[in-house]
Parts: sequence; structure tokens; C-alpha cells
Amino acid sequence: MKQNETLPDTSTFSFFKKLILYTRLSGPGWIQAAVTLGGGTLVGALYLGVIGGYEFLWLQPLAMLCGIVMLSAISYVTLSKDKFEDRPFELTKRNVSPVLAWGWLIATVVANVVFCSAQFALGADAVQGNLGGSQINPYLITSIFFVISLLLIWLFSGEGRASKIIDTVIKSLVAIIVLCFMGVVFTLAVNGAIDWSALFSGLIPNFSALFHPVDSYDSFLQNAGSYSSFWENYISDSQRNIIIGAFGTAVGINMTFLLPYSLKKKKWNKNHRELSRYDLVLGLLIPFILGASCLIISTASQFHAKKNGIISKTAYNDVLDKRLTAEFSDFKNLAEAQKAELRQAVPQVDKDLSVMLAKRSANDLAKSLIPFLGNWSQFIFGIGILAMALSTMLVHMMMNGFAISEALGQPGKRKLFFIGAAIPALTGLFSPIIWAGTVKAALVVPASVIATTLLPIAYLVFLLLMNSKKALGEELPEKRWTINILMGLATGIAFFASFWALTGKYQSGNIYEHQFGLIGIIGLTFLTMFGIFSFYKKENN
Repeated sequence: MKQNETLPDTSTFSFFKKLILYTRLSGPGWIQAAVTLGGGTLVGALYLGVIGGYEFLWLQPLAMLCGIVMLSAISYVTLSKDKFEDRPFELTKRNVSPVLAWGWLIATVVANVVFCSAQFALGADAVQGNLGGSQINPYLITSIFFVISLLLIWLFSGEGRASKIIDTVIKSLVAIIVLCFMGVVFTLAVNGAIDWSALFSGLIPNFSALFHPVDSYDSFLQNAGSYSSFWENYISDSQRNIIIGAFGTAVGINMTFLLPYSLKKKKWNKNHRELSRYDLVLGLLIPFILGASCLIISTASQFHAKKNGIISKTAYNDVLDKRLTAEFSDFKNLAEAQKAELRQAVPQVDKDLSVMLAKRSANDLAKSLIPFLGNWSQFIFGIGILAMALSTMLVHMMMNGFAISEALGQPGKRKLFFIGAAIPALTGLFSPIIWAGTVKAALVVPASVIATTLLPIAYLVFLLLMNSKKALGEELPEKRWTINILMGLATGIAFFASFWALTGKYQSGNIYEHQFGLIGIIGLTFLTMFGIFSFYKKENN
């Protein structure tokens, strides 16, 4: 069946027959999964498992459910309009606000360009750290990624069978990611390394845990003496940042921009609206929950509240030095020998907490699993992470191709699409320089603030469009109470997470984070008020 042909009448289909048909026709959801199962989700899941154990297993599924609600609304709006001039970007300009439309597009480009380079760096790290390529020049690795990704993007930009190759590649990469991490959890389960009661308890949302350390740290905090308040604040702040990061990587601003174009490229229309919802569940929700949850379970079983876990000296010292700075204000200015002496003399409870709270890498997790997986540990993680990097860099490039060609008024035009897609790949090629040191810091903070600020704005835009008679006309849903409640909850949670994240940056001692946090808070408030006012003005004219 060609994808632009009318679907058969599925009203008489059994659930399983419909599921088989829709699974075969799915595609855009898998592309969404490829971008969300990337470095951000990897880091977020690793850190959630380290600091919260199984306690936050509910968090990323909840974040993705909110994302699915909004992406379903985006697909409804997209598939309800057949005319070229009724693309969501144009609908937003005409019916909500040109400022919000262009902010949405610009934020997408910024996120793609900055974070695509992170995927190149992640892939190079997997090759060097997990797959035995430690002696390979990183620029050789990123050059290979660059060539492969551009070749696949060129095929995708075409029509017919060639463009379907990348669909198959992406589905395969997502499957590899999920199977690798499921295999790890299966092995841990067989070896009795999983606390099942804590795991099932962690699937039940506990919102109070968002604001104070989880119970696992209670005995250590009680023994920390006069520095118990320091550790409690440190854990709470770290949890907040990790939670926000994990929530934000479930559905990013650029994913909301991508979906309409991947749907249109499939030549889907209003008859495919049910298929699009199944597609999001089959291709995005299920792989994401499986992949992210398996990572959290693996990390929690090996590192959470364990004072003898595998840890790098740098990560350990990074935490311990913050505790020592609270006691010795000039600690950073001391000679290295004096620092080492103070680290050695600090009470054991502080050392234990520093081990527990130090950030782990995928390489650390792979090493910790050697007793269960043997030498296969590094290979399994290396393949899984490499698949993550490759799939996500491809989709970042796709998103940028669509955004740049849309900005120039010719969405999907092959040459413009390819040029736009090549821009993030160029930053990825030079990721050994870009994704390190001061350059990384200079790029990531403003990019993350822009993405954090505009994600809830993108949600708000589609909440308004789903209630716009001018935008949807006869396709406006008549009974929208359930839709509005679900979208309102998702949008409200996105606003809460964004304000929480921006407030954290505003309160940072880093002057640049403080300034960008303030700009983000003011910008989010202004854009929200401006967007709502502009929408009602346009709707009532």
C-alpha cells in the first residue's frame, strides 16, 4: 500500500489487525523516538538513577505522556489542513503571532546546531571508550559520521524508495538502542541485582520527592553533623536540575517543529489521524519508556546510595570539593597538595556522600556491569550509545533542513533542505573542539535557556490552534473538554518545569547563568501574555 493512498475502512478491524496494519505504516513516531533517545535522555536517565534510584521511574514516562498529548494535537492540526499555505508555521503566524512562530523556528535551529554536535561527541566517545577505539583520532571518527549522515540525509530528501532507506535505518537504530538496554536489565534481573519492590514503588508518582532528598540518604544526612544542611541542599538542587533536564529531553522544542513536516512527507492527510496517534504510541512512547526506564534501572541498581560504587577521581573530587569549599572559603585557591590533604582529612560520611552523588558516565556503568555481563558489557553499551548518537544526529539534521527551508519560504525543497541539514553536521564535525571547555559552556547555557523558554510556548501555540475556529474551520473538534483538559495539564506542567529551570539558573552563582535565567523568565512571561492577547485579538477580528 502506498502511503498516500486512502486507508482501508478499519472500523470492522479487530484491535490486533489494526495494530499490525498501523505498525507496518508507522514512521514519523520512530523519527521522534530517534531524536529523544539521544545523549540528553542517556545523561538524564544515568543521573536520575544515581541520585534518585528507582524513585523517579515515573518521571520520564509522565513527561513523554505530556509530549504525546501535545504531539497528537500537532498531528491533528497538521493533518486537518491540506493546503500548502496552511502549514503549522504559517497557521501560527496568521492565527496566533508571527513573533511566536519565528521564535519557535529560531529556537529549533539553535537547539539543532548546538546539540547535534553533542551527538557527534557522544558517538566518538562510544567508539573510543566502549568499542576499543581509544587510539583513533576523534576527527577521523567525526569525519566518518559526517559523511555517513550527509549521505543518508540526501537519500531522505529525495522521493520514493531511496527516501525510505533512512526510515528503515532509524527504526533499526531505535530497536538496537532499546534491545541493548533491555538486555542489560534482563541480565541484572536474572542475577538478582534488582530491588523489585523499590522498582514497582518507583512507578507510582511521588511529587514530594521533587523537593527534598529521597529517603535513601536519611542515615547519611543524620551523620553529616553540621554539614547535613549543606548536603541536603546539594542533593535537592542536584535533583531539581536532573529532573528538569530529564523532563526536558523527553520532548524538545525541535521535536514539535519536526512532526508536521515528517507527516507531510509521508503524504498523510485527515484520513490518517488515527494512524498518526497509533504511530506516536508505537514508534515513540513505547521505545522511549523502555529505553529510558532500562537505563534508570541499570544505574540505580549499581550506584544509588552505594558508597563503594565505581567512580572516576575527577567526578568524586568535583562533589567533595564543593563540600570543602563550604568549610574553607579559599579552598579553590589552595595548592593541589593542600587540597589533597583536606580531602583525605574530611569525615568518612562526606567521602561516602561524594561517592554516591558523583555523576557517572555510560563507561562507568559499563564497567560496573562487568561482573554480570563480562567483557560484553562495554560492547553492549558501546553499540547502544553509538546507535543513540547516530539516530539523533540524523534527526537533528532533518529538523534543521525543514526549519531552514521553511524560513526561506520553500519547505522541503531538496537543495535548501540539504543545506540546512548540513549546518548541524558541520558543528558535529568539529565537536572535539566545540563540545569541550569554554566553547561548550558558552553555547549550552544560552541554547538550553532558549529551548527551555520556548517549549511551553510551542505547547501554548497548539493549545490555542486546537481552539481556533479561524485556523481549523470545519475541522475544529466540537467536544473539546477532554482535549483541553489534557493539553492544559501538559502545557501547565511544561510551564512549571520551565519556570523552575529558569529560576534555578537565575539563582546560580555563575553570572552568565544568572543573566540568562533572568532573560528567560522575563521572556517566557512576556511571550505567554503576548501570545494569548494576540490570539484572542486575531480570533475575534
